[in-house]
Amino acid sequence: MAQRIFIIGAGRFGAHLATRLSEFGSEIVLADKNPDRVEDLVQDGFHAVEMDAEDQHALKEAGVQEADAVVVSIGENMQGSILTTLLLKELKVKKLICRALDSRHATVLEKLGADLVVLPTRDMAYRLAERLRDNAGSDRQQLCDDHQLAQIRVGPPLHGKTLTAAALRERYHVNVVLLTRTGANGDTVAIEPTPDRTILGGDMLFVSGRRENLNRFEQECGPVE
Repeated sequence: MAQRIFIIGAGRFGAHLATRLSEFGSEIVLADKNPDRVEDLVQDGFHAVEMDAEDQHALKEAGVQEADAVVVSIGENMQGSILTTLLLKELKVKKLICRALDSRHATVLEKLGADLVVLPTRDMAYRLAERLRDNAGSDRQQLCDDHQLAQIRVGPPLHGKTLTAAALRERYHVNVVLLTRTGANGDTVAIEPTPDRTILGGDMLFVSGRRENLNRFEQECGPVE
């Protein structure tokens, strides 16, 4: 059964999110109080409805309580975003995700009980910075909240050590989920990260953990410039 996502605020962020989620097979409902925007979205093939999100009755009638998740992506109207979040919490929606305009806005949304608060500009900048820092040896994928999956090419501190001896979970609070290395024919070989597996120069570790823990691990155990 397709996941049903209700997106409130159909600006560029909301529309891009709806497009991508639709590609993943989710059932999307876009809501906005601007009738011209709603009409354009319908013409583009979206399921879009005109709605005042600051009206709790309208939220209820639109079916937000039946959605698997509700995303508040209201643009520059911070007051409207906060009020909508408050009303959705009162309606006890299953999962509430909110877009924040700045850190103070994010703090308010978190205090109101949003399950996840995103700052798109900051989050995108962080991801770009992490890729630019070592684009030859590292890449990151966001998992949930502050958790990421990183591909990190190991540096000299780990060469010749087993995963048990490296003790990455104990030292850095990261988990190794896969190890890859270049095979005899030049192809990439995936290797199960068993405790007795020896790490060789040039190996790539796929590790998961919090951003700050991955940063420290990469800084201390990653490739040397």
